[in-house]
Amino acid sequence: MAEHALLRLLLELDEGRGVALARLAKRLDERVSVLLREGTALSDAVIGGEAGPGWVRLVCDDAGRWTAHLTPAGREAARQLPAPP
Repeated sequence: MAEHALLRLLLELDEGRGVALARLAKRLDERVSVLLREGTALSDAVIGGEAGPGWVRLVCDDAGRWTAHLTPAGREAARQLPAPP
């Protein structure tokens, strides 16, 4: 799955409250586990000794439900993406 698709969808759906990963998975026709990996790579997590860009913040609530939030830097990055083909 392309990170661009995730960023575009978050830009469309995230109104400051985050978006459930289950909803994103359904819209993108992906598994939640794939979105967790992609979201982690787009977050500020350190992977392989390098921090990610900090565009996405992932949150797990007490019930185990994951939500993705677009950070201000992520919102700007998503706005600058080229139009999809």
